[in-house]
Amino acid sequence: MIAQLEIKNFRGFSEYKIDDVGQVNLLVGTNNCGKTSVLEAIHLLKSRGEFSAYLDIVNQRGENDGQKVRVAKDFRSLFYGFKFDSSSVFSIQSDKEEQLMTSIRKGKDNSMYMYPPDDREQLNIICNVKKKEKEAVVFFENDGMTQREYKPTLLSPENTKFVPAYSLTTQKVITLFDMISLLPDEEFVLEAIRIIEPDIVRLVPVGGKTFSEKDTRGGFFVKSSKWDERIPIGSFGDGIWRLLGLALSLVGAKDGTLLIDEIDTGLHHTVMSKMWKLICATAKKLNVQVFATTHSSDCWKTLADNAVEDEFADMPIRIHRINKDRKQAETFTNEEMHLALNRDIEVR
Repeated sequence: MIAQLEIKNFRGFSEYKIDDVGQVNLLVGTNNCGKTSVLEAIHLLKSRGEFSAYLDIVNQRGENDGQKVRVAKDFRSLFYGFKFDSSSVFSIQSDKEEQLMTSIRKGKDNSMYMYPPDDREQLNIICNVKKKEKEAVVFFENDGMTQREYKPTLLSPENTKFVPAYSLTTQKVITLFDMISLLPDEEFVLEAIRIIEPDIVRLVPVGGKTFSEKDTRGGFFVKSSKWDERIPIGSFGDGIWRLLGLALSLVGAKDGTLLIDEIDTGLHHTVMSKMWKLICATAKKLNVQVFATTHSSDCWKTLADNAVEDEFADMPIRIHRINKDRKQAETFTNEEMHLALNRDIEVR
């Protein structure tokens, strides 16, 4: 697990550091302070240079304007100050001797990374990935954005799940559900959505139908002890869908990392405490490191309450206040966040 994170020239950060990273981490701060950027940095680091991770974070923000990413310049928003030339480079590094460096190289003038050169100025993304004694060089080609690996490596992407602020698509949720269907983890997922609707008995996906990336809620029937008929999941509120996505992603991130943007989306403050208890207990059981963001006061306060319970006394739970005008996050430990709560100190 990451214990320290350092970011340079990525998104809105010229340089930034987060020390004392816990197993469950909540990022707080004002709008546009860089909370989501920290999640994206971790996502790229754990991807080990997988091209799909770069595509994911651009698509999730709509930075491709709905168009297919075609050339390297479509990724200019990832570089500090939108600077995109042959001197541009950003790096993301953890304390575990993990480092991902993404730089720009010209494809002209006999660059070892470009073939064949032509009269156009072609800029290409080079990704150097290191972990202890292992190293890989991955090249994102300008024309068609194909990916090629130049140095043989045993590096592979770490198991990482990213839950965006707008929740997971229907097809993604069905895919995650298929992985735990009829297994013990299915009951865990049901327990999660029962936080909001205690009468739910069973959850089944709709058969024989495919869903597009635009479908953001549906694809399941719910059986409740209150009604004889099965009910489409869309008939329930957004909170059920959000908790379903969180629970499935948490199980799917076993021995890996779970990233959640605006974790409280669609959730009423009355269910926050149960949500955090579910996340902390499951992260501890499945060896998952969690990073989440919020704007909600109720969200951090309920986490602070759970952080000092006996069940989690030995579990490092942290709140990190992000301020991109500074070089380092302000971190609150289990005891410090609870002390801030009792003294009515605003952590956000």
